[in-house]
Amino acid sequence: MNSFENDKSKAASTDENLYLDEEELEGEEELDEIEVDTELFTEQLLRFPSFADAPKDKAPDELFDIVFNAYQDENLSEEQDHVVELLLHLQEEESPFNLSRALEVWNQADRQTFLALLHELSDIIDEDTEEE
Repeated sequence: MNSFENDKSKAASTDENLYLDEEELEGEEELDEIEVDTELFTEQLLRFPSFADAPKDKAPDELFDIVFNAYQDENLSEEQDHVVELLLHLQEEESPFNLSRALEVWNQADRQTFLALLHELSDIIDEDTEEE
């Protein structure tokens, strides 16, 4: 996307925000304030091969801050962006995650990690359902 198209895209998204009602704006503010279990987030993050170079000696809060700041500053690869978005989505359903695009850009190892994670989560849900 050239600079003009990028600026045009930003302008369009800004224009859309002008027409949001108060309820929608409150929902957007809540998305900015997702409460994240940093220990769970970093544990799952480090499983993904696209984060093999992440510093494993950092405390979960510190590693989360490093990764999330890089994510916000757009300093992650597209593969890593989708991992972050997945993990945020798992903790807050309103957080956006594009499954189709993630599966396109992730390599086989990241897709396998994703599937293993989904399998584990499915087992946890099944166990919780059986206990009820």
